[in-house]
Amino acid sequence: MTQHAPNATDMAGDESQPLQLSSKRKVGDAEIDITPMIDCVFLLLIFFLVASKMDESATVPLPPARHGVEVAQENAIIVIIRKLEGEEVQVLRRDGRPFSNDLASRETEIGEYVEAGLAGTEPFDHPMDTIIIKAQGEVKAGEVAQVAEAIGKATEIPELNYAVLQEQ
Repeated sequence: MTQHAPNATDMAGDESQPLQLSSKRKVGDAEIDITPMIDCVFLLLIFFLVASKMDESATVPLPPARHGVEVAQENAIIVIIRKLEGEEVQVLRRDGRPFSNDLASRETEIGEYVEAGLAGTEPFDHPMDTIIIKAQGEVKAGEVAQVAEAIGKATEIPELNYAVLQEQ
């Protein structure tokens, strides 16, 4: 004798087992609406963004170098960046002659200087293989980035080094 699973028609006549066809879901009491909390967080975020003051002129002290190798300055193209009075920055060649203060002219002059150094033409007496950017501590990182970008536009950089304080 084979048995089969009872279906809804078989159970309809059986009163001992009630038929339950409805599937109502109970809503849990543990659910929390976090929408007001998100609103508060966004309001605090907006408040702090509006109330905070960004100080663009702040200088960041450079930490001393912990790792790295010493680079020979004899075979390097050196670009020096120093801070003058106020917000003015001066960019100098290895021999101390300044580049132009006009940004477009300075970029062109830096490019020509780097190309001359890599080729070993005047003012260099032999081809250079590395580039060193030296900057005073008061110089902003954006100024150093502008010089590095001008060098990068001039030629493929064989090796670009930034001068840092050597740990004693």
